[in-house]
Amino acid sequence: LGYYNDFVGKFKETPFLRALYRASYQTDDVHLMVLDEMNLSRIEYYFADFLSVLELDEDQWKIELMPVSTGGTLPAKLEGCSVRIPQNVWFVGTANKDDSTFTVTDKVYDRAVIIDFSQRNEAKPYTRNVSPIHIGMESLSKLFEDALANPNYSLSRADYERFSVLTQFVLDAFDINFGNRILNQITRFVPVYVACGGSAAKALDLMFARKVLRKLDGRFDDGIKANLVKLEKLILQQYTKIEFSATLEVIARLKRKLF
Repeated sequence: LGYYNDFVGKFKETPFLRALYRASYQTDDVHLMVLDEMNLSRIEYYFADFLSVLELDEDQWKIELMPVSTGGTLPAKLEGCSVRIPQNVWFVGTANKDDSTFTVTDKVYDRAVIIDFSQRNEAKPYTRNVSPIHIGMESLSKLFEDALANPNYSLSRADYERFSVLTQFVLDAFDINFGNRILNQITRFVPVYVACGGSAAKALDLMFARKVLRKLDGRFDDGIKANLVKLEKLILQQYTKIEFSATLEVIARLKRKLF
């Protein structure tokens, strides 16, 4: 965000802060704040304020830049020497897994939706001429709200019970549990995914692979390999290979590391 320079009596802002401030004016646009190679430093250190604030109600999404006693002439959109995080801002970060980066902790993973790029696709020429479509924040929010309000898109009782069989097994076998934060993410993710043309089973597959099984990375306890085999069989009793393909791929990768 920058820092307040006591010697010159000015706040030294960064391009990130300017973009965050600008989003407060351009309220009908969706702003993506992309942090490239996010784990070159420890995310839970430098991004701690954001991780904490975004857990609160939206009216409390503010980050203090300097003490209120600093005074001086402040930009119009600052609230008590704090910058507001508008609802139309999304934070996107890229992260590599190699010796030059820090491990991304559960604190970060639990608060994010993960997209894994585990395969490399060849570039293909794209010849279609498609006009860009502008979807404002108000329209996008309405689409989300419509999806969440549609009972046909929500998790059914049967879906929840099938999924609970898997979550109970990983709790018993691996001592992996997740709280209301991840459960709330799942209940909001599934309707939107279904509204986009997917299925509830595939949405659960993605969340289970990326949010739950990720907690097994780096663990080599006795019995993990045998329990992974049991989990694989249990999944195939509840779902098809296509429905839970992402989870089965993660299990296969974990088994290869253990053999």
